[in-house]
Amino acid sequence: MSICKKVLGLAATLLVATSISSANASETEEAVLFKIHDITPVKSAEGEVVGCDFVTTFYNRSSYTVRNASMNLAWKDEAISGVIEKEKKEDAAKNGRGTSRGRSATERVTDADIEVMIEIPTVKPATQVAVKSRANTDRCFLMIDNVKHSVKSCNLETAKGGKTNAGGRGAGAGCNRIFQYVSAEDPQYYLEFKAVSVNAENAEREEANRKNKSQVDDMYRKAVSAIDTANMVVSGIK
Repeated sequence: MSICKKVLGLAATLLVATSISSANASETEEAVLFKIHDITPVKSAEGEVVGCDFVTTFYNRSSYTVRNASMNLAWKDEAISGVIEKEKKEDAAKNGRGTSRGRSATERVTDADIEVMIEIPTVKPATQVAVKSRANTDRCFLMIDNVKHSVKSCNLETAKGGKTNAGGRGAGAGCNRIFQYVSAEDPQYYLEFKAVSVNAENAEREEANRKNKSQVDDMYRKAVSAIDTANMVVSGIK
């Protein structure tokens, strides 16, 4: 292959990659992106895997501040689901039941789905937060991809202070739309998130909490001082 053809081929590849990246950016411009990473098996004293620690990082590239949000994450084990379905059909046929009433011995001891509910700290526009969680399962490999999410509650706050209550039934129309999962196959997984550790994120939140507490304490002292002054004035009048 000539140098000219190589250059043209490279240029075409870069053009396609840029177009894909631009399309992804435009599709998720008003979104809170989130990815799951650092999946670590947790072992018992006997060396058995009893849980999976993982981190969910949220990056808010929308114009809203997201508050009071909670999200359910779920991974489906297709292999276990197939075994359960087969056992139910066999039991139904053997005992003359309808398929929906079939029983599965596997289902009694193993869940087909892995589910975790997480609470999301306040995420302001152009910022990110990381949440460390644990799933009670020994199938950590399922958590690498294919997660399904549903937002249970959330409030979207505009820059002017207006609020959109997207909790309960409204969460599906509001926050479920704005939260977008980013898999490891998506370029945004590597490009859109800052390399900030969970400890750093926790330190930032603790510092913000300290500042808020200091402000509340200052307001309380001023209120007490005002009450004392008012009492002195009343006492003087008497």
